[in-house]
Amino acid sequence: MVAKFWRSKWFIALLVVIIAVSLTFLALRIDYGRREDEVLQYFSKQEGMPDAFSKLEELTPQGSVILCWWDYGRAVREWSHREVIEAYPSGEIWCTLGISRDPLLSFEAQIFGRWGSHEKIRAIATMFMLPEGESLQLMRQYDASYVLVFVPDELKKFYWIAHIAGYNAIDYLAYTNSDYEPTPLAVKQHC
Repeated sequence: MVAKFWRSKWFIALLVVIIAVSLTFLALRIDYGRREDEVLQYFSKQEGMPDAFSKLEELTPQGSVILCWWDYGRAVREWSHREVIEAYPSGEIWCTLGISRDPLLSFEAQIFGRWGSHEKIRAIATMFMLPEGESLQLMRQYDASYVLVFVPDELKKFYWIAHIAGYNAIDYLAYTNSDYEPTPLAVKQHC
């Protein structure tokens, strides 16, 4: 009788632990999903962005592949109903983001995050850095026919885009008087 009593207490304790762990993982998943949606909410509040995503859907045929930086990828997919080369950061990029240093956020991302291809992200960065003719050749490899950029937002990301592509950002873009300006090399190569 006593053994049966303890077995039932152990069973109840185990059941409580399983429920607590399950609820914890559910709460972490909900928190991660909420933060993922914050990016889309941020875009929806930026001047011109919602209109640009609507216009992109209007101006491009269904099935189009859009060249854009990965952080716009989900918005292009969800709002413009078009495909992108990559819509998620790679694990390598995630490790360079400040948010990855928060233990809870990093844990959530490791469990629930979707990771993109670093090779594709490097190719996207390269396409943004190359002169137009060379970029178009690389875009064809990914069936991309359209490009989406937001200025000055892309200028703020330019350092990382250049770095990922293997270029020195300061050779192409200077930050002066609280603004970004192309260097003579950038003007020569892209104009």
